Amino acid sequence: MNVSEEELIEFIKPILKEKGFRKKAKRWTMITDHFTFVFYIQGSSYDKDDYYVRPGIIVNDIQAEPWVYGHFHIDIPVTTKEEILQKAEEFFSQWSSIEYLKNTVADFVAWEKRNPVEKRRAGEVDNEADPVPAYELFSLTKKAKEEILKL
Repeated sequence: MNVSEEELIEFIKPILKEKGFRKKAKRWTMITDHFTFVFYIQGSSYDKDDYYVRPGIIVNDIQAEPWVYGHFHIDIPVTTKEEILQKAEEFFSQWSSIEYLKNTVADFVAWEKRNPVEKRRAGEVDNEADPVPAYELFSLTKKAKEEILKL
């Protein structure tokens, strides 16, 4: 059974606090040398019982403006509180490696050159033969990608 928003908040609050996150409303943030980690629980505007879990990362060393969830983020399906926490921790761990981030952004930029937006909109991209390196990076601006590659 899926965990309720209230149950998740009560479960996650002490865990994130112990890790160094600060809470404001339903948004927790933790600032490190290179990154700001964001754990955001957002209520649905369609159904008061629905909500979204969106961990994100802001890259502190770049000048580009971050989105509300971070420069990049994921949506975690609402399942169990333990599974949600595990997926958030895996996301933070993987994407807070500067080497991983730079390599993935470089792969994504190369993919975008092979598959410009016009080609994607026309349905001319074979995502099985040439898969997107990381869907998380679609929200990054061109300037943000350039800045990350300079890290």
